[in-house]
Amino acid sequence: MKKVLLIILLSISHSGYSQSGETGKKFVWNGYTQLRATSNFDDYSSVMVRRLKFWLKSTPAFSQHWSYKIQGVFTSKMQERFFLQDVKISYKTGLFSLDFGQFVPAYSLEWTQPDYRIPTLERANVINALHTDGSLGVRDLGVQLNYHSKNKIWETHLGVFNGYGIKQYRFNNNGFMLSHKTAYNMFFNHKKLQIGYSFQYRKADKMKIPKVLPDSVYFSGNDMRYNLFARYESQKLQLQAEYLTAYLNDDLASGFYLLSSYHWKKNQIVASYEFYKDLIKEPHHPYYHLGYNYLIHQNKIKLFLDNSFQVIDGKIDNYTASMQLQIFFN
Repeated sequence: MKKVLLIILLSISHSGYSQSGETGKKFVWNGYTQLRATSNFDDYSSVMVRRLKFWLKSTPAFSQHWSYKIQGVFTSKMQERFFLQDVKISYKTGLFSLDFGQFVPAYSLEWTQPDYRIPTLERANVINALHTDGSLGVRDLGVQLNYHSKNKIWETHLGVFNGYGIKQYRFNNNGFMLSHKTAYNMFFNHKKLQIGYSFQYRKADKMKIPKVLPDSVYFSGNDMRYNLFARYESQKLQLQAEYLTAYLNDDLASGFYLLSSYHWKKNQIVASYEFYKDLIKEPHHPYYHLGYNYLIHQNKIKLFLDNSFQVIDGKIDNYTASMQLQIFFN
């Protein structure tokens, strides 16, 4: 079924591309690939297709109020299988919109930023673990109400979801999840400052929560999380930080990251620091990233160079070097 859906998606995409010179088309498509090589220069090296992603979405010509988006991805991490990510339908009226289907709940800052724009190779470990469904497929099935003020200063989101991600489907689900996010934007002298928070409550029923709890644990009870974030950006400098927590009944997992990038011409210098404390094992040590990106054609053709490592007992440990080429198709 997924292969058939992919063939249909690519056929429609080709049709949309052939009409790119026409006005009033009702949908657009795009996609990109990220090819990556990684090594620790000792006992590990690999080459992989990190992402081969396609999406199809409607344009304003489709409807005044209705819109849709369909997105899928291949990745070597999933043995090159096609993975259907987003099937989202939206209805917009005035300053409000309503999303329903399968999509990423509004939560945190970094998960609102597309991976092709993030200056590091991957999102921070704490984001991947403590996003509402970070280790459960990231996306979920549900409905979400959104509001954006006319001056773009304030936005808020409120969602109701199944609460167990998209890696499985439960015909008899006894849980649910509520999510909320609010962000404030301040603009001054061609600069922008954004601050905000997120909140999530999940009534969990016999769930495995990888990257947070041991694989042998099936969790039931109250899963409460919150997130604080801030971002500053100018034409050359971008700084952002987030703090996330997850209270699983009486146990706490938490972490944060600091990310900076500096641009000049086609060059981008990247540095980040991240710390994540799970409920699996001790001790916990922070990760550091130092990188350089060359924007050959902005984000459409981009070369990443990344160095990731920890400092344990005064020595560099778990070092890996990575190179990634990113190319858009359209």
